[in-house]
Amino acid sequence: MQAEVGGTMSDAETETGREVNQRFAEVEDELRHADSLASLMAEQWRGMAGMAGMFVATIALALYIRPYYDVGELHAFGASGATQARYVALELFAIFAFTALIIWLARWGKQYIIKYGMYAVLTLALMYTTVPLAHMLVLDFEITPYEVETTTERNGVFLDTWGDDGFLLYTVSDGEYNTTVDITAWGPSNDFADPIWTVTHPHNVHEFQHAVHATSSEVGLTFASGAYAWTVNNATGELLESYACHQWVDDGPAPLDNMASGCIAAVSSLDAMYLVDAGDQLMRYRTFETAPGVLAFEGRWSIPGFTTSDGVVKSHLLDDDEWLLITPALSGSILLEETSPNLGPGLGGLNNATYLMTQAPGADATFTSADVGWSPFMTQTIAEAEATPDAEEQRFVLLGASNGAITGVEWNGSNEGEDAYTVQDRMNLNGLVDAVSSVRITDLDASGYTDLLVAGDGEAHWLYTTSLINRASFPVNEDVQTVHFSVEDDEVHLVALSGQDDTTLVEIGELTPEMFPLSGLQLLLGPTVAGLAVTLLLLILLVVHSEWYVVNTTGVLLGAGVCVMLGVTFVPVLAILFMVLAAVYDFWAVYKSKHMLDLADTMVGLRLPILLVAPQDGDYSLIEETERAKQPAVSPPPEAAVSRPKRRKKRSEAMFMGLGDIIFPGMLVLSAVQWLDPSAAFEVAMFTLVGALLGYLALMTYVARGKAQAGLPLLNGGAILGYLVGGLLFLGGEILRFNITW
Repeated sequence: MQAEVGGTMSDAETETGREVNQRFAEVEDELRHADSLASLMAEQWRGMAGMAGMFVATIALALYIRPYYDVGELHAFGASGATQARYVALELFAIFAFTALIIWLARWGKQYIIKYGMYAVLTLALMYTTVPLAHMLVLDFEITPYEVETTTERNGVFLDTWGDDGFLLYTVSDGEYNTTVDITAWGPSNDFADPIWTVTHPHNVHEFQHAVHATSSEVGLTFASGAYAWTVNNATGELLESYACHQWVDDGPAPLDNMASGCIAAVSSLDAMYLVDAGDQLMRYRTFETAPGVLAFEGRWSIPGFTTSDGVVKSHLLDDDEWLLITPALSGSILLEETSPNLGPGLGGLNNATYLMTQAPGADATFTSADVGWSPFMTQTIAEAEATPDAEEQRFVLLGASNGAITGVEWNGSNEGEDAYTVQDRMNLNGLVDAVSSVRITDLDASGYTDLLVAGDGEAHWLYTTSLINRASFPVNEDVQTVHFSVEDDEVHLVALSGQDDTTLVEIGELTPEMFPLSGLQLLLGPTVAGLAVTLLLLILLVVHSEWYVVNTTGVLLGAGVCVMLGVTFVPVLAILFMVLAAVYDFWAVYKSKHMLDLADTMVGLRLPILLVAPQDGDYSLIEETERAKQPAVSPPPEAAVSRPKRRKKRSEAMFMGLGDIIFPGMLVLSAVQWLDPSAAFEVAMFTLVGALLGYLALMTYVARGKAQAGLPLLNGGAILGYLVGGLLFLGGEILRFNITW
């Protein structure tokens, strides 16, 4: 609203062709003849200090009620709109349109339309503060700490996640011969007391590696143990197929003819089994329903960069011919071809496989965890996506790395080749943890939209829906391997697994509503009625007794609400853009077109809380001042025109500040608290506030001389400078990385 932007700070300015209050003109004339800037500021220190106090009080009140907006997700343009620049343009257009309307009405003498129209706007705007403030006085924002209830040591090594809220463990029996691999699936249906199913498969070859890796697909789970590859039904553990990755030569075990070692990973697709050995080689073998256990070699490729000998983080068959493989060294999607070129005698060709997508963890970093599921950025709900045939070919790949990097890759199987993969640029999660130990895709509150659960540095963070706001954090072990939510019979548990040699430590604790911060719009009857009553009272006082203290009280409340609304609506980068454009406009409106002065005169005359008033003395009356301003100016006697006015006590002087001069710097303060890393957000916000106050001090050196000044260039400039200094000190370049889009 332009009246909020109003950047004028002075009593008034005498301009040819403009009707100006005679008293304002006298004050300016007296100030022009002051002996020095210091003496001028000393004479006006009460008004300057009072205005500074209201400046700080407005922003402090906005900070106090911000949690209410955060809990209710009260973003003007939604969580996604916080990074979209087009909404800044929309807000500026609204400012221009509002200003033009007010000035047009004023020039046609329609002040009553302005006054009562503004009352309607003020009613709504005041409720942005009064209702949240009333709720802040009664709501309990404290949360009950999470505690582990049961700790159990299970025999087996963590293998992979199982479904939405389960996990897989494996053991390899001791002995040189006749050894077995036991796979157990655990879930919440029996409180993780016993395995849901167990499958035992021969291993038999001691020389081959014992590490087991799993590949998930719609068909089932395919395991590779070095010696064997086999597939089971995901739900029941029933064995579907089994193949040896070795052969006996001269009374001893050896890899298959086309393999350099045993099978580290295996992928079953249609009528073929794809095997990967420790030399980063991918082999395709034809399988036969009529000849179980028989493999017929068909192709061989190299898959450089994966270093599969270091293990597999995640393996998932996205489509019949698209295999997602994630190792500590590389994440990629491999095209599963039917034959390799240049097949000849022996091992055949060694062409590189086709990579449809690759992601590296970064220098000196490794991938530590990954998950595949529905994207948190879908416009559909999960149920709608599951019911849509085209959406079945869409998934979200979530990657966590040892350097704290968290990457999301969107997969749309309806597109061909590399076009099916897009790195999601709206994650903004780098810096959440120093090292990622676990990432999971979930929907804890059954909202129908995906959430993320990210663990690292001894904490697990629940990141909510598209905004990925950290709604809750829970303590976990520093060396946790995976963390997930378990929901059964309306009970929610946090399950954390940590590896200990050949055993896995399972820690489970119930999550109750008291452990989560409040969420959703809070509208309790009592606080809501109280907030509305305060709003009504202030509006009545504005009508019947619009003295300066009534105007200021209403203005501070109004400014706080608008500050927090804009602050939570835009990330700091867009808030800065908004502030720069508003400052440019304010400069032009005050010094060039001068229509801002007309707007200020109109608002002062109507005694609306769009301008704050800082009296120099206690006997000042805004009502008397504006009533005198309506009277025609009286020409002084001729002799008085040449006489130097005597300095006298200024009993009825006041300083005026456009409410927008507080709202815009306050917006950046609130935006910093809302969107920056919580570990340093408050410190950066205080630097921003100090910068704004320094800008205010600089502005006062001009105001003291009695000239109307554009406030936003100095105030916004100081706030932006303070934000940059504080942000770079505490967070570095992250303060400018918000993936802004149009």
